[in-house]
Formats: sequence, structure tokens, C-alpha cells
Amino acid sequence: MVRKILYLASLVGVGILGLQLAAWCSEIDTGRDLYLRYCSSCHGKDGKGDGFVSPFLKIELPDLALLKKNNKGVFPFSDVMASIDGSRVVRGHGDPAMPVWGEVFRKELETQKYHELTSLLKVKIIAEYISTLQR
Repeated sequence: MVRKILYLASLVGVGILGLQLAAWCSEIDTGRDLYLRYCSSCHGKDGKGDGFVSPFLKIELPDLALLKKNNKGVFPFSDVMASIDGSRVVRGHGDPAMPVWGEVFRKELETQKYHELTSLLKVKIIAEYISTLQR
């Protein structure tokens, strides 16, 4: 009996969290908007590494539209998220001139409730958008 009550309480809690996440998602910009705001200046509108800042960088930027092709037909979703949020070191993202976006998102949202979760959601939305650029 106690297990059933705990199980039902867990389901209700997960449902409430799901509703809250849906509300956060509606407040967050679309993946395209976030990508254009934070990534396109270097990676370009289509992810080809031809953003207006790219000629001034010391490293050659990867063609983000080829990530799936270069990974045996599987989009490397977790690697893309890790590159964006800083949990995977990316030479171009580690320079103080270009901060790790996960840190930037957390700083921008630090006065809001659940800022860690919301910043992670932004990273996920950008990664999902990059997956749509694949050719």
C-alpha cells in the first residue's frame, strides 16, 4: 500500500515537473533563434563555419552540417551538447574572448528559479536545431 502511494506521488511529481518544463520551453526562444544569436557569428547561418567572425579566428571551424555524416550517420547529440555547455573542451570555446555558452546561459539566468535546468534546456534546444542542419 505504501509503495502504491509513493508510486502515485512520484507520478504526480513527474507530471508537475513536465508541465513546468513545458512552460519554460514556451518562454525560451526557438533553437533557430538561439543558434542565430549565439552561434552563427562564427559557425554561419547554415553551420558551415562561414560566419562573419570566422575569418578572424585562428582555427578552422567545423562544418556543423556534416556532423552526422562524419559520425557514421549518427548525429552526435551528447557531444554537441557537451561542446556548447563546456563539459567538453573545445579550443575555440575555451578562449576568454568566446566564453563557454553554458556558463553564459547560467550567468544570464542566475536570478531566475531553476537557472541550471533552464540553461541546460537552452543548450539542448540549440543542439536539436543543429541536428536539423545535417545534410
